[in-house]
Amino acid sequence: MATEKAPDAGRVQRRQARTRAGLIAAARRLFAANGVDATTIAEIADEADIAVGSFYNYFETKEDLLTALLASALTEQLALLQERQAGVEDPAEKISVAHRHLVGLAADEPNLAWLLVRFEVPHRIGQAALGEPAREDLQAGIEAGRFTLEDPEVALRASGGALLAVIHSVLLGDLDPACDVEHAAGVLRSLGLPPAEAAEIAGRPLPAPRLPTPPA
Repeated sequence: MATEKAPDAGRVQRRQARTRAGLIAAARRLFAANGVDATTIAEIADEADIAVGSFYNYFETKEDLLTALLASALTEQLALLQERQAGVEDPAEKISVAHRHLVGLAADEPNLAWLLVRFEVPHRIGQAALGEPAREDLQAGIEAGRFTLEDPEVALRASGGALLAVIHSVLLGDLDPACDVEHAAGVLRSLGLPPAEAAEIAGRPLPAPRLPTPPA
């Protein structure tokens, strides 16, 4: 009698990764359509086409899934905004591009933007996905003599708070999405740039993300 072959470990891991990604994608669709509070774990499992019990093999709670969803979404956004920054040398313009890209989420990805402002993004996720790259851009500007700051950490957190407030106001319809330029100019002024220079940099055309290179 032939011995049954054990499942290939790599195949199992790939299947698990697909299931986890499917749960995150299902949650993103349902949270966007119905809201986080109104969405149940059973509905997420059904949307992902798995048994409810299997959900707990990947996440302990719905909140854990939300955390994973936000981490995944912010990582995607970081990749996009860094593509926009790829051809930019000036640290001041890099910061302008980043803030304008993220304000643009209110118009381009409103469901994600609502999640960001409603849950204020768990601190460790925001720091890992966006905060640390922003800190690096700020430090590069200081070292290049572009910014004059007494406390860079305060400046970083103040600009982040202003960003969330502007995104929220655009979502509510209180501000036009085109306010991204004035918001970026305000951030640059707060970092020590003269008003006229801040306005000129913020008003430059926003680079488009580069398209993926087609496979050979």
